[in-house]
Amino acid sequence: VAIVAGSKVSTQLTILQSLASKVDGLVVGGGIANTFMLAEGLPIGKSLAEPDLLNDAKAVIAAMKARGAAVPIPTDVVCAKTFAADAPATVKAAKDVAADDLILDIGPQTAAVIAAQLKAAGTIVWNGPVGVFEFDAFAKGTETIARAIADSSAFSIAGGGDTLAAIAKYGIEKDIGYISTGGGAFLEVLEGKTLPAF
Repeated sequence: VAIVAGSKVSTQLTILQSLASKVDGLVVGGGIANTFMLAEGLPIGKSLAEPDLLNDAKAVIAAMKARGAAVPIPTDVVCAKTFAADAPATVKAAKDVAADDLILDIGPQTAAVIAAQLKAAGTIVWNGPVGVFEFDAFAKGTETIARAIADSSAFSIAGGGDTLAAIAKYGIEKDIGYISTGGGAFLEVLEGKTLPAF
């Protein structure tokens, strides 16, 4: 199972397209998930997304579906009206996101579905938190996924600065098989690219 989350949608969609032909499960989170929600016809309010890449997101969903797999699209999310640590957090069904909402985390139902998928995996590749985990009100999704990876018997590989920060925050360093400081480079190697240092 590969987890790819963050805000660099344009660069990471090409990586997702490559991963879609290699992995049994593909989980998207953060700003990337908003683009996938849009592609599935769900409202995202004023959340970060790239509407120009909807066809690319749909292609990834179709590629996974053709292989009998899926990209789990959030069914519930945690929203706020402003991007702030003290902003009131509201859990909503994905279909009920308002025009002035910011999606800042996946909801508990979505997190539970992903956690169950992770616990059944043989190998987990993790790149990026699924919400604004730096703000406690919007950290539960990332914490749920982090603890599911830690509890899993799968070999786990984690990469990227934000991922490392989440691992440190939840104290699960000893439960991750391999940790890379490189985020984008980490994903590009998985994509099959040759990096200059190699």
